[in-house]
Amino acid sequence: MNHSIGVKKATLNKKIDRTFRSQYFSLIMLLLFISISAPVNGAQKPDTKPPKIKILSPKAEFTATGPLRIITSASDKHGIMKVAFFVDGELVQEVYNPPYTIILNVGFWADGKIHRIKAVATDNSENSTDSEEIPITILKSTFTSPYLIYPRNKMVFKRSVRIKLKWKSLYGANNYVIAIAKDRDFKNVVASYTVTDTSLITEPLTIGRYYWAVVAKNPAEKWSKWSIFREFSIEPPLPPELIGPKHKFYYKSAEIPRLSWHKSKYASVYEVKVVKALNPEFIQYTKLVRDTFVVVSGLAEEWHQWSVRPRNKGGIYGEWSETQEFYTSSPEVTQFVKVAAGEYTSGRDNIIRKINYDYEIMKYPVTCRQYLNFLNQAYCRNAVDKNGYGHYGGDEFKPAGEYKYIDVKEKKKEIGDILFDTKKEYFILESNEYMDHPIGDVSWFGAHAFAKWYGLVLATEEEWEKAARGRSGFNFPWGNVIDCQNANIAGCMERGFSASTTSVGKYNGENNTMNSPSPYGAYDMSGNVWEWTDSWFGGNFRSYRVIKGGSYHESKGVKANLESLSTWYRYWMDPQSTSGKYGSAVGFRCILHKE
Repeated sequence: MNHSIGVKKATLNKKIDRTFRSQYFSLIMLLLFISISAPVNGAQKPDTKPPKIKILSPKAEFTATGPLRIITSASDKHGIMKVAFFVDGELVQEVYNPPYTIILNVGFWADGKIHRIKAVATDNSENSTDSEEIPITILKSTFTSPYLIYPRNKMVFKRSVRIKLKWKSLYGANNYVIAIAKDRDFKNVVASYTVTDTSLITEPLTIGRYYWAVVAKNPAEKWSKWSIFREFSIEPPLPPELIGPKHKFYYKSAEIPRLSWHKSKYASVYEVKVVKALNPEFIQYTKLVRDTFVVVSGLAEEWHQWSVRPRNKGGIYGEWSETQEFYTSSPEVTQFVKVAAGEYTSGRDNIIRKINYDYEIMKYPVTCRQYLNFLNQAYCRNAVDKNGYGHYGGDEFKPAGEYKYIDVKEKKKEIGDILFDTKKEYFILESNEYMDHPIGDVSWFGAHAFAKWYGLVLATEEEWEKAARGRSGFNFPWGNVIDCQNANIAGCMERGFSASTTSVGKYNGENNTMNSPSPYGAYDMSGNVWEWTDSWFGGNFRSYRVIKGGSYHESKGVKANLESLSTWYRYWMDPQSTSGKYGSAVGFRCILHKE
């Protein structure tokens, strides 16, 4: 019995335990569900409440005539993120910090019509609220446009072709369009730009006149009025003024032309050009330089033209300067022969004399070409005038003063005349056929001036005779017989061509001639032209200079003429003479004394 009761009690306890466990589990699950579903103590609910926004100014029916201040009142328990402003439903500006106020440039809507202003507030939970729309009228007279600052109206640019444009910012604008045109009506627009800044530097423009204007655009895609246009010009730098050499300048052969000019205000470099005067299309020299001079070497003997044009930093060239001319000479005196110190035969009686020094004498008489170069070189340096007069320092018989160097007025075809061309402003030879003939019509003063010009001297009578004769004792430089194959003397010229000089050095063994030099190698020391010496004649003609050698006027068939052609013969001539039988046929040659 007791065992049975014990068994029942144990079974009952198990049932009670199962029942309790089942209810307890259900209770736990219920509490867990409640705890999950219930809000955490102290946590906030999601913000779904929109902010408040109101436009305080302007009031409805306001008429705008200028910049308009829009004032709003915006609030939200959890904070305002931004306030956006709209005109006619188009966004114009957003403000992220209080006070939520803007100044509206109403000029973008200046049409005389009613426009509606609205503000939209957005809180930090991105809840938004629109204000009521405020109708306002914007008058047409509410004009607005960008104000141009630089360049000043009608400004001229000569340094650059990339032009900086600058204007004042227009409130409310976020873009600017710039138009550059060739005409005031902007029908020929050559460049346009869209920028967000208030300045720009254009692409390179060409030379000419330009007009420019600016228009602004706001975020609502509304355009302002165009600014007033302004004008500017791009001009090339001014051509420089040439300094030297002066026009028609004659250079000596030893001188290298140095061309110089004044600085051009707007130039950064210069182009120099040298062309042939007779053929300007033939360019002999061209160079770009930063200096205001160049040195030009290697030019041939002839007239040259030169000019300069400037170029600015933008690469635009100015006009060429005026053209000037200069002349470059070939070596004036190129060939000498040496006469060694020692004895020589002198005079009709063949007296042996001696010169105790070496010297050099010109191989040929001075030619028309050489003397023409001298005259032009001296003329452009004011050492001789256009009538052939120059200064002489004076001697025991002639006072210092102006003396005729050469007769530039005679036109005797027999010697080749030097004339002064008043149009070209330099000396010319009447016929270029005589260029390499010996000069005539020259006075002793003219011969002396030539020698001095090139650092030479005229030969004394003794120096001349020794160079022509040496110790040979011959009557003529080559021997005791003279004929038409030896020298240019009277009666040897072909008929139909009047007696005249011949080119120097003709009698060299070619073209039916005999080689007829002096013992030292000098030619034309008999015939062709008489030659001035530096010696006084003496006696009754002591103020006269000695001339030697005879000329083309002398004939071998006349004894007196034949003597005149001999190396020992001496004759007198007034140093001022440039005409007459002897004067028109008197030339010279120079000697060089070496230290």
